[in-house]
Amino acid sequence: MPTPWLRPLLAALAVALALEVVYFLVRGRFPRPFERLRLQVEILALTVVAFLTTGRGEALLPFGLDEPLLKASAFVAVVLGFGLAYLALDRVGLARRLDARGRPAVPRLVRDLLAWLVVVAAVVLAGAWFYGLDLKSIALPSAVLSAVLGFALQDVLKNVFAGLALQTEQPFDLGDWLVVDGEPRRVIEMSWRSTHLRNNLGVDFREPNANLVAASITNLGGGERAVGFAVHVGVAYGAPPRLVKDALESAAASAPGVAAEPPPQALLHRFADSAVEYELRYWSREVHAAARLRDAVQSRVWYRLHRDGWTIPFPIRTVQLETASRIAADKLSWRARRAESLLARTDLFSGLDPEVRRRLAEAAGLAYFDAGERLVEEGEAGDSLMLVSRGSVVVTKSGLELGTDRVTLAMLKEGSYFGEMSLLTGAPRSATVTAEGAVEAFVLDRAALAPILEADPAIAETL
Repeated sequence: MPTPWLRPLLAALAVALALEVVYFLVRGRFPRPFERLRLQVEILALTVVAFLTTGRGEALLPFGLDEPLLKASAFVAVVLGFGLAYLALDRVGLARRLDARGRPAVPRLVRDLLAWLVVVAAVVLAGAWFYGLDLKSIALPSAVLSAVLGFALQDVLKNVFAGLALQTEQPFDLGDWLVVDGEPRRVIEMSWRSTHLRNNLGVDFREPNANLVAASITNLGGGERAVGFAVHVGVAYGAPPRLVKDALESAAASAPGVAAEPPPQALLHRFADSAVEYELRYWSREVHAAARLRDAVQSRVWYRLHRDGWTIPFPIRTVQLETASRIAADKLSWRARRAESLLARTDLFSGLDPEVRRRLAEAAGLAYFDAGERLVEEGEAGDSLMLVSRGSVVVTKSGLELGTDRVTLAMLKEGSYFGEMSLLTGAPRSATVTAEGAVEAFVLDRAALAPILEADPAIAETL
């Protein structure tokens, strides 16, 4: 007759061997020594379960182990066995499933909650199996206890469920930068109750999960994509918007850390009390250095506007007691100096006497045009000459005779002029001139030229 404990021992050895084979196959999923030790302990516990359940414990009674001790051992072994089974399922299945962005499809917080549920279920089932626990008898006390705990821990539970919602929806990842209370903070860790954040100064914050769920959070990402920022710049009213926009966009593009794509964009935001306010938008992947990036962009803007002669007004109202005639005289003097310098470099006027050029410069007006605006229209009456001082224009003519809409004749840049025939003879415009970008042009019309020609008719022959 075989020994009574031989059959349970063989069953336990078979279970242990099978579990060790599984452990050998999946141990690469458990890199930490503590996890491997826990697996070995739980394998031992399942081996004990196999030994006890196969022989129903009768084999151990001769060795002095009474039935209560066997039940307690079996109870612990069952709970550990359930935990081992879920741990293997988590590491081999749940934790390995990734979503489209390479993150675990089942969040860590959800997996932890499932682990606790499995342990609780194992405790209840083992109690029913080994101690005859009546599940119906504990249903009512459990409900009352749950209500009391729920009321006492409502704030904690609110944060726990908020954490589950954040883990399930995943509005942000570890390493993302969130704008909280007006400053960027990096997500360091997420727990059951709170989310660990850290700002650029290295200060740590523990933000309750319920607050993050209820608040409107701006997620700047972790630097994997370019994020847009904006600064506002006020420029004096005398500066042409198109030229200011070009200067702002060029300045932002040269700042370190600003992405090349999409390029910076300047928009006229509003007409404020003391300045024309522009919104300068720029994009960057360096979301962790938003303050340093803003400093670089605004510094480049100051230097660029200063070089171009555009003023950033003080945000105050300044009362300047000057006569209107003096202000007008200063403005005319500045404009005349620029016009005289440009006329001296233009072949049509370079041969004139300097005094004549000075008088022409004083008589010239100054006009600004935005991109796409037409300076003159083909066929319209004209009595002025225009001298391009900034930007470029395109000259086109109707192409009906050639079977097309428009024919491009020329591209004129700074220092070029057009309209001399209209100025001298009053002939209609022979072509259309359109601004390619922001254009500044001096305008010399016949009414301003007439007194100069009357004083010296030889000028007309020279022109």
